[in-house]
Amino acid sequence: MKIHSKILEKSINRLVEELIEPNIVEVDRDKFVLKVKSIIEEAQREELQLIEDAKKVLKENLHLLEETGLDSARAVSLIKRKLAEERNINLNPFERMNQIAKRIMDWIMEDDEIEIYDEPYNIRKKIAHILRDAVGEQKAIEREAQRRAEEEAEKRDILIGSDDWNFIYRKYLAEVMKEKGYE
Repeated sequence: MKIHSKILEKSINRLVEELIEPNIVEVDRDKFVLKVKSIIEEAQREELQLIEDAKKVLKENLHLLEETGLDSARAVSLIKRKLAEERNINLNPFERMNQIAKRIMDWIMEDDEIEIYDEPYNIRKKIAHILRDAVGEQKAIEREAQRRAEEEAEKRDILIGSDDWNFIYRKYLAEVMKEKGYE
């Protein structure tokens, strides 16, 4: 799941506040921020690659659409799910954050320059909690933007999913992000 950069930044700052500042994890702050951000960005690239690879597989096997009667969006979704399973990428955003938290914890445990002063399980649990909170915050913002966009679309008789609706949704998404202090 792509997390908005401002929400990601807030989450990383929370990790610093809850792990580094109270000396649960002793590591250079800038190094920590850069590494955590790179781990999350790598995970997001993996998810984007799933979509691209699924489209490529479908393109190479277009004849299957006719044979199965699937539409291309559904076929891409099924292929993506299968590729995710093969690559051990959880598509549930909250579970994906648990996977990312494990990667961050693995890095913390493997880096000889990092000292930890709590049980690794407790640290990973804090990391996962903060990352899942970020997903929850983003989903809440997206739901509110969608609700507002749907209300306006209904008033103006705009088809949901159309270019006009997408424009309205993006407008409300920016508005809600601003209201929540992200822009």
